[in-house]
Amino acid sequence: MLFYLDNRLNTAPGSPGAKGDQTGINENYAREVMELHTLGVDGGYTQNDVVALAHILTGWGLGQRDLRYGTGAAAAFDPARHDFSDQVLLGYRIVAGGEEEGVTALTMLARNPATAHHIAFEMAQYFVADQPPQGLVDRLSQRFRDTDGDIAAVLKTLFASHEFRDSVGQKYKAPYQYVLSAARAAGVEVNNPRPLLDTMARLGMPLYGCQTPDGYKNTEDGWLSPDATTLRVGFATGLARGALPLRSPVSDDRVQAYANTTATPQLVAELSPPQVPKGEPVAAGPLGQLLDPILGDHTRAVIAESPAGLLAALILGSPDFMRR
Repeated sequence: MLFYLDNRLNTAPGSPGAKGDQTGINENYAREVMELHTLGVDGGYTQNDVVALAHILTGWGLGQRDLRYGTGAAAAFDPARHDFSDQVLLGYRIVAGGEEEGVTALTMLARNPATAHHIAFEMAQYFVADQPPQGLVDRLSQRFRDTDGDIAAVLKTLFASHEFRDSVGQKYKAPYQYVLSAARAAGVEVNNPRPLLDTMARLGMPLYGCQTPDGYKNTEDGWLSPDATTLRVGFATGLARGALPLRSPVSDDRVQAYANTTATPQLVAELSPPQVPKGEPVAAGPLGQLLDPILGDHTRAVIAESPAGLLAALILGSPDFMRR
């Protein structure tokens, strides 16, 4: 984040280290630290707080040598770029002190009640429901504060809650979750991950490809659409039929050709069988036994009336399997 949000450019004007593109205050990192990673968008901070934190964090950047060789801390502080002046953040005066100012400010933000609530909500939303119960969020928030931000302790409280136990089937899987869970449930051997990665990308979730600092969406409205559902069903069909080239790695030129195609993975496998190694069809019996607890009555009825060759695809492409 220090690099992505330009804090390497955040420099006190007129400081000894101000040179090139590092000549002024850059607020990007300071703003997102409060909005995304601590207080939350409604956490009570103002534009003046953003500016103050940006001044406090002048000189913070990356330790390039440590990053290259994997030693020491990834973050580094350059006093030559720092603004050595007192700042007021959230009503508290932060006395000038170099790197210690940033440590003080970040510690204060981490222990703010708004941060506890924000992180508790995010965790409950990820594991339980898009709109998690307020009572659960309050308990997680209190646990966060009681343990000084011990995430493991907060997770224990969450996983022991009745809200978590009752949440099966509430959350719509993001593309990453859907694709990987389908491959795991199918029990296929994956030596060539390209078809899985391509499917994630077509569904709008390329691996490590999010362009915004808030990360990929974690709610149903971010992923559920007619087009996305069609793509998921196509992937489930190709996976179930063994039409995806997962088992045998292909040569670099064939991988590149596969990656550049706009066709669905199963269509590529059908049109180019000599060039694209296929897998084995997924056995519907073991798959059905594995996923039987999550299948609803409607899905069971559809499966019961369908040809044997379609059963695995119907299970993997069912609305039930697209939720967790």
